[in-house]
Amino acid sequence: MRILLDAMGGDNAPDANIKGAINSINKVKAQVVLIGKEKIIRNKIKEFYGKEIEEISDRLKIVNAEETIEMEDQPTLAIKHKKDSSMVVGFKMLKENEGDVFISARKFRGITYSEQL
Repeated sequence: MRILLDAMGGDNAPDANIKGAINSINKVKAQVVLIGKEKIIRNKIKEFYGKEIEEISDRLKIVNAEETIEMEDQPTLAIKHKKDSSMVVGFKMLKENEGDVFISARKFRGITYSEQL
């Protein structure tokens, strides 16, 4: 199983998402893919654990997504114009069978518009 996780989504992102992914990696038999700003994710992992992601588990991966969808963004416009956001990249990966499930902690109406991808 390959779990796609929106590392940048939610009120306490990316910290809570990164910590949750790393906490769960030895509890699930799955690959966990953190989707978001790679530099930020790598720096946070180093800050929290003193290691590179590759040193923690070979089942943890990062897919870079440089854009951010904000709560005040209009959902349809954000999905159409922010193609390199963690949410759009995650849904696209799911659509292309590059993952089995996509998880996001966002409170964003745009999730309902994801079928446009």
